[in-house]
Amino acid sequence: MALSLQSRRVGNIAVVTCRGRIVEGAEAATLREHLDALLPQDPCIILDLGEVQFIDSSGLGLLIRFLTRTQTAGGNLALCAVPASIRRVLKMTHLRTIFGSHASQAEAISTFYTRATPAGALSRFNTDILCVERSANVQAYVRELLGQWGYGVITAGSLSDALILLKVTAPKVVVVSAELRLIADTPAGDIFDGLADALSVIELPAGFSYRDAGEAGHQLLEKVRAAMGDRDGPPASTQ
Repeated sequence: MALSLQSRRVGNIAVVTCRGRIVEGAEAATLREHLDALLPQDPCIILDLGEVQFIDSSGLGLLIRFLTRTQTAGGNLALCAVPASIRRVLKMTHLRTIFGSHASQAEAISTFYTRATPAGALSRFNTDILCVERSANVQAYVRELLGQWGYGVITAGSLSDALILLKVTAPKVVVVSAELRLIADTPAGDIFDGLADALSVIELPAGFSYRDAGEAGHQLLEKVRAAMGDRDGPPASTQ
């Protein structure tokens, strides 16, 4: 079975779900290229191996190489949902202890935020604001816009991922799309509302992504500064 990979970003962590075999040849090359593309921006990586049927020596060597590379970049590489067959391989090779291995994605994500990580990685997890928005482009815009003004911003693309981050970080403000804020009658929605309502919540209005970027960003920054209690107020409008 050819290796397929699906990535998403949860806060400052890249979560990669792997399906198939991690073996010498095209499969290992696919994983290497995928991780190569992630590493410059996301040195904190979780590999979900729950649907990986087999890993050979070359594939395991690739994981070790990227473990070293992520740590050198100030991050880490963790594994989760490791099948019994691969756990047996790690035990036999005495490599089980070098990888952080977790039962689920949620556990692995939480560990990044609650344990000390390699030198240089802690600043990546400073959290003032949690932004919850399905669009990766809007996530990137909000993250960089507010980051330029000195705020620590983490992002999530779903309420379930946001719940994990809310529980393990201490954001002062939650920025959430109006679309996701309206989701009700689901366990994740109910719990998210309960936790978020104890914080300052700013809704991204419907159509935020289609508005003039300067005007939309200025208005969001104004709301964030008010919620954070910053005295200087927002920068003067350029209009």
